[in-house]
Amino acid sequence: MISAVNNQNLKNQTPVIKIIGGILTAAFMWGSGNVVSRSLLIEGVGEIFLITTRVSIIGTLLLIHYSIFNRDKFDKKLLKEASTTALASIFFVGWFFIFSLQYISAGLVTLLISSAPVFTILWLKILLKDEKISKQKYISIFIGLLGVSYLFISKETGLENQGNIFLGGTLAFMGVQCIALATVLNRKYAPQYKVSSWLTYQYPIVIFLSWIVFLVTQTEIQTLNSSQILRVGILVLFNLGAFTSFTWLIQRVSALQVASVDYLVPVVGVTAGVIFLDESFNPNLLIAGIFIFISLIMNTREEFSS
Repeated sequence: MISAVNNQNLKNQTPVIKIIGGILTAAFMWGSGNVVSRSLLIEGVGEIFLITTRVSIIGTLLLIHYSIFNRDKFDKKLLKEASTTALASIFFVGWFFIFSLQYISAGLVTLLISSAPVFTILWLKILLKDEKISKQKYISIFIGLLGVSYLFISKETGLENQGNIFLGGTLAFMGVQCIALATVLNRKYAPQYKVSSWLTYQYPIVIFLSWIVFLVTQTEIQTLNSSQILRVGILVLFNLGAFTSFTWLIQRVSALQVASVDYLVPVVGVTAGVIFLDESFNPNLLIAGIFIFISLIMNTREEFSS
């Protein structure tokens, strides 16, 4: 009860300009992250090297922050729940999306990511069997699937006469399902813990598994030029910044306002991909986007109409 009162006070005290800034920051950083990653892949930076470097830096920064500012004792239960969630929310998501960027555009990946809230409904039904799912939400899932299916039928990759929607699209769609699954797991476990503790405990398993893949595949450490080093730093900053902004929003504004991030992420991703990577924007992407946005609207409208 006290927590609910405090959250309500935060909502009432937070200036609108800061709320808008938080929404734009989260959307910009999430939407731009895949564009930055693909720019590095185009220049020959390996997927395994890139993702291992990224998670290692982020995990180290979080551990340093946790060691300095958090005096809590080691929590085995937290480690177990955070590690389980991290497999879906960080590890598999990262690998699916990084490899999908070899076959489809960064803009198309972000468009597919925006459909994750719709598919979360299915995972809620599977894992939380007492969750009530209305007919309207099932319809929203169907419409979202129509949008995704249209991309496969039209063989749209977001790249000019390049790529492979069946490989890239399947990998990205699997990543979307991991995001949806992770949303349910976070909803189940994360509220019991501090945000900084929860995220810090997620990364050890991610770093460990990433390095296992790195060593088993005999991936070599690459030498990056100054531009590539800068972009890796930006990628790390965007990952940390997007999560921080999103968490800050959850604590201060309504779920409906937070959901607006899902609408902005593909706009940022598609626009940045067209401007910086010469990716295409065509009627196929627009049609698929309309289906996905309609499914998002149907999914959120009922939830927040009360």
